[in-house]
Formats: sequence, structure tokens, C-alpha cells
Amino acid sequence: MAPAPTMAAAAPGAVQPAERRDTLAYEHSVSIELDGKVLPTRLREIESACAKGQPVECTVLEVSLTGRQDVFRGLIRMRIAPQGVDSTVEAASQGGKLTSRSTRAEDLAQPIADTERKLALMTTHRDRLAEIMKSKDLKIEQLITVSKELATVQTQIDSLATDQAQLRRRVDTDLLTIELSPPQVAYLAQDTPIRDSLRVFGSNFREAIGQVISFIAVVVPWLIIILPGLFLLRAFWTWIGRVLARRLQRKA
Repeated sequence: MAPAPTMAAAAPGAVQPAERRDTLAYEHSVSIELDGKVLPTRLREIESACAKGQPVECTVLEVSLTGRQDVFRGLIRMRIAPQGVDSTVEAASQGGKLTSRSTRAEDLAQPIADTERKLALMTTHRDRLAEIMKSKDLKIEQLITVSKELATVQTQIDSLATDQAQLRRRVDTDLLTIELSPPQVAYLAQDTPIRDSLRVFGSNFREAIGQVISFIAVVVPWLIIILPGLFLLRAFWTWIGRVLARRLQRKA
């Protein structure tokens, strides 16, 4: 078994915080080929290392493992501190092959500025309302109105604060998606047309029988109506033929 991945503080080539703009949200996508027998274990090791959050902040967002026999495909998506990205990718690809890696960044400068501006305005408004609430000259109706407005403003402030925290989290941590798959040769060896057809033969056969039964169930009621109708129609045309034949004989 390959040694468990560890998240080192900073791998060579990692993007350091000082080199990053504080309004950019980075996303990394990595594809790695691993032996099918190692892949499930490696996926659990990456998940475990991230869940422990040592020595860098890390949160698992999604984990999936699909496949059969020794041919598996795995995916893990996480939010991780920037300095832990390269070390995590290096640990995940140990004993395997890094087939692709891409990085993109979204500039959140405008959303962050808008949120901070709205939050500042609402906070000022709340403070003014709080000062008004202290006035002893307010009537009961006015006090109730100001109190409701203050509660509304506070709700908006809480919502804006949550949005601000989410934006900062996107900037302070990177979104890392790692896809693990077996070598293409092993995957093609397992996915042969004949083997796949035999594997689904039973389900396809049952489905076909079910369709035949459904067809019969739909047709039989119509046959009960159509067959007597055809018989009556044939008898009617026979009667018409006899009547016409008699008239012709009389004229002759």
C-alpha cells in the first residue's frame, strides 16, 4: 500500500499568499491516473488528511467513488488553504500519473466592495435607529415602527455579513477538485461490448418481456371492440349485396 498522503506546509511552486491578490478566488482541477487497486485507498487517504486539517485548513465538500471489480473512478472536491494545494496534489498522484491540471481565478473585487459598502450603510442606519430608540419623546406607535425597522435592518446586516464571510472564504481558500481514474488501458479492457452486453442481458430481457405484456394489455381491449365490429360490418355488406342482387334480377 502506498504511504498515506500528507499535506505539507508549502510545496515547491505553490502560490504564496504574498503573491496573490486579495480579491481573487482560485479553483484548481486535477486529473490523476492510478492503479485500480490503489485508487479507493488513495481516495480515503486524501479525504482523511483533509478532514484532519493538519497542518493547513481544509474542508471536504464532495467525495464519490464509482466502478466495479478493480476499475474505479474517484472524485474529491475540497476547500483548502493555498499553501496546501501543491502538496495535496503531489500526495494524491504518488505512484500514479498526473494527466492534467488547470487553474482559474475569478476576481471578486466588485462583489466584495459592494457588500462592504452596503454593510457600512446598513450599520450606520442601524446605529441611528438605535439612537432614536433611546429618545423618551417617542410615542408608542412611533416606538413600534422604529423597533420593526431596526429588526429589519439587523436582519439585512446579518445576511450581508454572511455574504461577506462567504466571499472572503472563497478568496482565503482555494477550491481543489481531484479526479482519480484507472489507466486508460485497464478501463478499456474492462469495458468490452460483448461483456457489457452479457452483463445487461437479464435486465434487457426482462424489460422486453414487460414491454410485450404492456402491448398485449393495451391491444386486447381494442380487439374485443374491433372484432365484433368487423363481423357486423361484413354481415351488413353481405346483406347489401343480396338486396342489390334481388333488384337486378327483378329488372331483368
